Amino acid sequence: MEDLGEEGGGQILDVGSVCPENIDFLARRVKRLCVCDMFFHLIRGARNGPRPARTWERLDYPKESFDGILLWDLMDRLEDHDAEEVAKRCYNMAKPDGMVMMLAQGERTAQKKLNTFVISDDSRVYLRPKQDVELPLYMRRNRQIMDLLDPFTLMTSFIYRNGTREFLFRRF
Repeated sequence: MEDLGEEGGGQILDVGSVCPENIDFLARRVKRLCVCDMFFHLIRGARNGPRPARTWERLDYPKESFDGILLWDLMDRLEDHDAEEVAKRCYNMAKPDGMVMMLAQGERTAQKKLNTFVISDDSRVYLRPKQDVELPLYMRRNRQIMDLLDPFTLMTSFIYRNGTREFLFRRF
């Protein structure tokens, strides 16, 4: 997050749960910010029955459009075939040398209730529970996450004190 301001930003896609603090934080640091709240569509699908096959068409941005893509807890909420589709779309949307930051729940934070990952002004990320919103949880081990995002190269990973895991992938 700190590098965004130093490099003049670029184009970022936030695929997380819409969060005003994140939009404000990112909009001050990047040239162009796109927000696609996939959780809205997942929640609506969970309430209305099976999700339409066109759900992922909302991630139909032009090839090589983004310098960075933020996946906040999304992969924890998807079955394998859906997570593979999102990973494939992210690879197509990321520019060469583009980065994907993925946050995944850890054993201590794992819950069906949905959290919003919120970026504070000092670039720290904290959890804010979404009231009365539950989605299926598909906990994946680190190796499974790396396999899922195999077209990318893992640059670094980090485990927060609360167990949340952060992965930073690069497209070469």
